[in-house]
Amino acid sequence: MTEDARLGGILTGLLLALQVSSLDGQTIADRAALVAFSDSLATVPDTVPLRARERTMRAALRAQPDSGQALIRLGLVSLRLAELGATPNAREAVKAFTRAAEQRPGWPFAWYALGLAEMQRSASEQRDRLALGNRVGLRTLERAATRHRRAIQADPSFVPAALALAGVTLGLRDTALMEPAVAALRRAGEATGAPAEVFLARGRLERAAGNGDSARAAFERYLTAGGNRPLGYLELARTRLAGGDAQAERLYYAGAASEDSAAVAGYRADLAVVAADSELVQFDRSRGPERAQYLRRFWTNRDRIEMRATGERLREHYRRLLHARRHFALTVSRRFYGLADAYRSGGIEIDDRGVIYVRHGEPTRRLRPFVFGLMPNESWQFDRAEGDLVFHFSSGWDANGGGDLYDYRLVESVLDLRGAGEAPEDQLLLSRQTISNVYVRMLNWGRFGAARSRARERGLGQASIAIGTTTDSHELTFAGTLGAVADLVPVGATGTGTIGHLVFAIAEPGTNPVPAAGAVSYPVRVRAVAGQRESHPVAHLDTTLVFRLAKPLGRGRHLIGRVELQLPPGVWTWRAALQLGDSLGVVLPRDTVRVSGTGPALSVSGLALGVRGASARWMPTPEDTVLLTPFDLFREGSEVELYYESAGTLPGAPYRHEIAVFRRKGRAGVEQRPVVTLGFDERAAGPVLRSRRVLQLGKVEPGRYLVEVRVGTPGGKPAVRRREVQVIRPDS
Repeated sequence: MTEDARLGGILTGLLLALQVSSLDGQTIADRAALVAFSDSLATVPDTVPLRARERTMRAALRAQPDSGQALIRLGLVSLRLAELGATPNAREAVKAFTRAAEQRPGWPFAWYALGLAEMQRSASEQRDRLALGNRVGLRTLERAATRHRRAIQADPSFVPAALALAGVTLGLRDTALMEPAVAALRRAGEATGAPAEVFLARGRLERAAGNGDSARAAFERYLTAGGNRPLGYLELARTRLAGGDAQAERLYYAGAASEDSAAVAGYRADLAVVAADSELVQFDRSRGPERAQYLRRFWTNRDRIEMRATGERLREHYRRLLHARRHFALTVSRRFYGLADAYRSGGIEIDDRGVIYVRHGEPTRRLRPFVFGLMPNESWQFDRAEGDLVFHFSSGWDANGGGDLYDYRLVESVLDLRGAGEAPEDQLLLSRQTISNVYVRMLNWGRFGAARSRARERGLGQASIAIGTTTDSHELTFAGTLGAVADLVPVGATGTGTIGHLVFAIAEPGTNPVPAAGAVSYPVRVRAVAGQRESHPVAHLDTTLVFRLAKPLGRGRHLIGRVELQLPPGVWTWRAALQLGDSLGVVLPRDTVRVSGTGPALSVSGLALGVRGASARWMPTPEDTVLLTPFDLFREGSEVELYYESAGTLPGAPYRHEIAVFRRKGRAGVEQRPVVTLGFDERAAGPVLRSRRVLQLGKVEPGRYLVEVRVGTPGGKPAVRRREVQVIRPDS
């Protein structure tokens, strides 16, 4: 909403509330006349009759210079002229209302009207492109807030001033102004007959000031007083969800099912800070209960992708929003960008720290070092299994440009921080050495090594900004880290798709068993998800396996287990998390898996590899046992069991199996001659062929290899499946 629209709404809508307020020293007839006069001005779009009326009123005022009522009427005319652009700075309105307030300090309307005039003046100042600075118009808005507080002091039941004060204070986003405004709104709410809108405004202020319980009580009173129920549900849900109340989800989705325009706009604004454009399009297309269902899917999908319990991401979202608005709020009215600014949000509510915080939460490490010559700055690091994210924020300015001292902006490199050119290089780089060793190399390596390190550090910053400003996350975190590996092997058909075998191994260091009768146990919580990378999970699980051993796990030993997911055909991104006890766990890096169809076209499943003593067991049939290992490392000279299934076979048709092991050459190439070959023929007895063979690695030297399986009919196009492995020396 524009400033002009907001002022117009205040003048037309809020002045109507004067009918339920009392103006000290004014008769009911005078008050009714003033309300009617203000209403009539709001309908006049032409400045000519307004100027004529202004001249007439000035002439009449000379005969009664002490008439507060006449001064207010004159000020309203001048304010309407300012709204229409005749005198944008509202100078004449401010003069008239100031005189009225001085003559009638007990009249709340005089102070309130003066506040409106100051708001109009602020809007005019902010539109002036010749006015320089980042805080243009804000001092005037602060004066407007003071005027509205003065109006409430004169009459706590004066509703228009209470609502205007709340709007101005929330717009300024200055925490120092919150408490005085909260105190004024509390007085307004205690007045007899306070309308519902007062409690809505008070609740928003209480929440912004960090008073969650008081905000909740205010929103409940808003609903009890007959306020807009969908909007009240949203505001109450925002407050309770930010406090971690899972029961508030019911209110959140109930409000989303309505068609109230104010509530829908609020839901959309909350969603827009993390949703992609395509997701917002879907939100805009949904209606009523369909919208509530869309939001439920939106947040539940994120819970699944992050391997969280249902509702966690929604509650975390509102906690982050509240935290960012309190701690990373922008107290500027303009933002100017320069070449060193790596990201341009275009917003003026929160700075770039707030943007990253809302999307990704609390950083793992947050540095705020003091380095001589540098403007205020911060560096954030987020530990991620696929690679850490590192963000540098800088406020202030230098010779290359910049912004406000409290406007922290993303830069690509620590060398782009404001004032970095004037700071001692060793202090600058060493101040970030706890984030990455690259900063030590930038300082201590030779000319070419340092240059490569600088390029790498800038590349990390660019990649982090690209990921951090377009995605969102709620990564699982643990106090201690488990040593673990896992693999997802798609083999074995079910009625609903293919079995994805999540096979994992947990190393001994850091593990603590739970004593049991004559033995020990290790309860391992396993969480996994597969789907598109950032949304739409197709399979997920959250289960616990209990390993019972005669004695604690020894050095060099592992807990090896297996769980199953049902996977549809396709190429999916998957990830897993393993947890032992309350505080020990690990989130494993994302990987991809290709799931073949179950027919009618010929296809080969994933290749299940296993070695005795280091594999989990699976029985595809009661008579058969398959070994699955989570490791891709195999010792030289070992025997590796291979199992796979071929789907889409024709009963009675002959099929040729060719198995080969190729040595890797470079990063992506392979040698032409295989080091191991194996072939055999068989006729299909049904639509699925189950095949098992043993690969002898006795003559295979250490290195990286590709295991390839080809299955096809004579003269037909074979189905192919590959898997990469590594052979190591026995003593490795």
